Amino acid sequence: MKARMFLVAATVMTFPQVADAQCLKEAGDFAERICGQVKQAGKSTMVTAKGDLTAEAKGLIAKALGQLGGEVGVNVQTKDFENVVQEQLAGELVDVRKCGTQMATLAINQICTKAPNWKVCSSQAFGIDHWENSERLQGTTGWRGGGYNPGAYCTDFINSVVSSRQLGDKPHDVSDVTPGEENRRTGMFKDHAEYNYHCAITLRWNPVYKQKADPICGAE
Repeated sequence: MKARMFLVAATVMTFPQVADAQCLKEAGDFAERICGQVKQAGKSTMVTAKGDLTAEAKGLIAKALGQLGGEVGVNVQTKDFENVVQEQLAGELVDVRKCGTQMATLAINQICTKAPNWKVCSSQAFGIDHWENSERLQGTTGWRGGGYNPGAYCTDFINSVVSSRQLGDKPHDVSDVTPGEENRRTGMFKDHAEYNYHCAITLRWNPVYKQKADPICGAE
């Protein structure tokens, strides 16, 4: 009993899928039974001169699988179980512990486990579906002296908008940044240059994330 429980515990930890508890117990029983029979029978009755499994050996595996619960059907790859037996019989001695672990793993993977139905949820990990809010904003410096440029003004304008709306630490997006400028000369002798810098941006905030069925949403 302790050996069987070890086999089930050692193998089920590697499978995150949902498994039926009764089937897990039967998988442990199956692994213990089939590997014990393989060791007892030995090479003489289970392997041909060419190293292939005999019909008796294949029948033993098929019978053991037939006694195993769960959804045993055409999807069960009996060849995988036969390969474990053939591998064990290739050596001098059958390692019942290793044989049992491999058999239990195959049984749990092919018969006892099933893919879970994941819940549907929205998450930042799935990416943005759309933005709940979007606005086209324009700013201007007004006429001023030189020493500035449209790119610098756009940077200042964006920072000002984001700060005034308290979006600095919240998801937001700034796109379609369009800088511009006008210039003129003033003064009695038209010797004083002035500039009026412009910037237009599209600000989007309050993201709506995509939805899908995923493990991070939990199982139904």
